[in-house]
Amino acid sequence: MPDWMRWQIEWIVQLQALQPPWAIPFWRLMSFLGEEQAFLLILPALLWGYRKREALYTASGLLLGSYLTFVLKDLFATPRPFHVAPDQVRVLLPGGEALGYGLPSGHALNAAALWGTLAGMIGRPSFTLSAIALVFLIGFSRIVLGVHFVHDVLAGWGIGAMVAFLMARQAPLWIPRLTASRRRSLLLATGIVLLLFLIHGTRETAVPLGAWLGMAWGAIGESWRSGFDPGGPAAQRGLRLAFGLLTLGAVYGGLTLAFSLLPPSLSGEPALRLLRYAGIGLWVTWGAPVAFLRLGLARNQRTMQGLPTDP
Repeated sequence: MPDWMRWQIEWIVQLQALQPPWAIPFWRLMSFLGEEQAFLLILPALLWGYRKREALYTASGLLLGSYLTFVLKDLFATPRPFHVAPDQVRVLLPGGEALGYGLPSGHALNAAALWGTLAGMIGRPSFTLSAIALVFLIGFSRIVLGVHFVHDVLAGWGIGAMVAFLMARQAPLWIPRLTASRRRSLLLATGIVLLLFLIHGTRETAVPLGAWLGMAWGAIGESWRSGFDPGGPAAQRGLRLAFGLLTLGAVYGGLTLAFSLLPPSLSGEPALRLLRYAGIGLWVTWGAPVAFLRLGLARNQRTMQGLPTDP
């Protein structure tokens, strides 16, 4: 074992020994906030009840970060602490295991990409400090729980911060110029996803790429046709979120069930997995907003501005 890896193992062991019994559930909660299930709650809530622009850039930052996570994990193929020292490092997660390679930490990278993008777009110092604290706790939890080395988490934070800077500061400057027409927007979104999938198309990368493609298609169509407004009274937003999350769960479960009925030789294909998550993303940015409008749970932004609803 190299010295740089040995001292990290020793530090993790000491860190775990210092944890009081109540601390482990807290670190597990912090770890959960960096997982897919948490993002499925956070991002729709932002999109349906806050501001579409910030939510869409934040979602793009998260999904780009997730794609990079899987690409870099496969590239470096480094072990986790409990792989190197199974007799010393305890995995303090339910089930006692974590899958995949170590570098970089996906939780740290995704948290930095998501909350960094949102903080950069909101621009409020108090929110930025809260976002930094949350990103730190999510990344640090992975070390305490024994599933990542320190350098895994540091790499995740660094790459996630670069993704956040790109999405919050650079992308808003050039994306509007590239998406001036609906046709160009659709072709650009589809082309980028297909290119990234050809570069590294696996079961893992199919998830963020498919979700981003579906979200992009839905956002383009929804903005040009209906212009769903995420504002409104608090009660209306609450009903909208409850209905949206309920239907999102139904869509997620229904697509999972439908694809599980395919022959095993097909159900595991990355391309089909990409289509499955594209359907989920499409519902979030197009299906649910259209349902909100028809049920009277939201206002039509284009109508409010005196614009036609089908330009």
